[in-house]
Amino acid sequence: MMRFASVLAGLTLMLAVPAIAQTPAAPTSPVAAATSDEPVPRAERAKARQDCLAENVALSGDDLRQAMRDCVQGKFPGVQLYARDGLTRDGKPTAVAARATCKTEADERNLSGAARREALTACFKAKRPDLAARAECRKDSRAKGLDGADLRKAVADCARAVQS
Repeated sequence: MMRFASVLAGLTLMLAVPAIAQTPAAPTSPVAAATSDEPVPRAERAKARQDCLAENVALSGDDLRQAMRDCVQGKFPGVQLYARDGLTRDGKPTAVAARATCKTEADERNLSGAARREALTACFKAKRPDLAARAECRKDSRAKGLDGADLRKAVADCARAVQS
């Protein structure tokens, strides 16, 4: 019964996707397009996601996620859309890769306790200062008792102020 329901939902989605694709997209202003530093415009990415979803309607969960990632990346072969090989789209190490490198360095130096913690923190701040600043902003905002939307707004404002 569950399989029937998921197939029915997929067919419904398949019928709805062409209708969505035919609706005119909101016009983008030339100013917004000129100031955007995105490698692929939003409208093109949205169209590619719709097409890929229609192609992979039978999948779900991790299978769908990976198929969508492969499909969308395939539609824009000259542009790196996703982090891979430990690097973000803009060439910075991912947080996971930076932490792993810092842990390896700390292990090589046989650090433990407070010295290890300080070395890991300093290493991560050196490799990803943007993420380290956001972590500090988040810690300060939580100390003020913020959470939810207020916490997200405070962290974003704080991180922008730090990067300026």
